[in-house]
Amino acid sequence: MLNHLTLTELAFLSPASRVAKRSSLALVLLVAAAALVPGAGPLRPDEAQAAKLIAPAMTCPNRQAGGGAVAMKKARRSMICMVNYARRKKGLRQYRTRRKLTWSAGHKARDILRCGFSHQACGRPFDYWIRKSRYLGRGGWSTGENIAWGSGRLGNVRAIFIAWMKSKGHREAILSGTFTDVGAGVVRGRFEGTTGARIWVLHFGDN
Repeated sequence: MLNHLTLTELAFLSPASRVAKRSSLALVLLVAAAALVPGAGPLRPDEAQAAKLIAPAMTCPNRQAGGGAVAMKKARRSMICMVNYARRKKGLRQYRTRRKLTWSAGHKARDILRCGFSHQACGRPFDYWIRKSRYLGRGGWSTGENIAWGSGRLGNVRAIFIAWMKSKGHREAILSGTFTDVGAGVVRGRFEGTTGARIWVLHFGDN
């Protein structure tokens, strides 16, 4: 069983040019389950450093994201807890949780469930739902997105977050000095032939 990630996709708009610039990284990373288990094989120096930023379960509960609305809300909160714990350990300011980014991340997760695992799920630009949320202002802004999915224990908060932290692009978004805001989305369903899959989305922004 595999945990699936794609590299972070980012968009930036400067106050001066107001021209959106977006990366087009489309590489899909497949991370074996064993790679998510502490002590399973040697870690690269950057991975070893990232491992020190993982919150203990007592601080951020390892939610399964396997139930109804209340359980999903708790799972989203735990994911944001993991993000902000890592940022505090790095001496960075915590991200503010924004309802608009939570809304957009949830809609993007549903797009992926319906249309396939891609930053451009359902043929939409990766920031389609961020724009629809009206998060973006009239001045300069930046946005970013992490996506992942897994089933069983690989779909829970901790497994997904560890996988993101072991990937350079995802880790840089989580530990960004550019973004100030975050929202988490998660849905559960049958995906790519797998029952009980959980699809996770983090939307980052600065506005």
